[in-house]
Amino acid sequence: SPESWEKLGRTKRQKAEGKLNANRAVWDLAKQVVESVDKEFAQNYTALAVTHNFIGSPHIDRQNVGPFYGLSLGTFEDDTGGIMVECSARIVAHNNTKHRLAKVDGRFPHWVAPYDDENKERFSVIFYQTMGEYQKVGSSVFNLSDGDDFL
Repeated sequence: SPESWEKLGRTKRQKAEGKLNANRAVWDLAKQVVESVDKEFAQNYTALAVTHNFIGSPHIDRQNVGPFYGLSLGTFEDDTGGIMVECSARIVAHNNTKHRLAKVDGRFPHWVAPYDDENKERFSVIFYQTMGEYQKVGSSVFNLSDGDDFL
């Protein structure tokens, strides 16, 4: 986000401005989506990742300063392709992200749940913050309303 570029050098700032300008419509639509459930977060997130058929291994987002939101869209089956996150050594939560936002703390181990990536499509939009005030690590998952679907 432009607000987070204050500390960047000239070259990195120009690169970031170029990316944002080339993808302004995506950024603006994504911001509207996250504003609909969390106005404060919408003012503070600094980065947006948009992926197609992403498959990743369990990882921790060490650069994040707080939780992130994830949304997925596509033809993949319901109850697949969500965000899995470790709540404890023995408990893993499956966060359904199909047509809805899920808020998780990526500073806990997390990954994309299996889905049929050979025959189906899955697009994801991840909203996260790498600059700004550090938020103390608390819960790995957060509840959102069941009515927060984006069709």
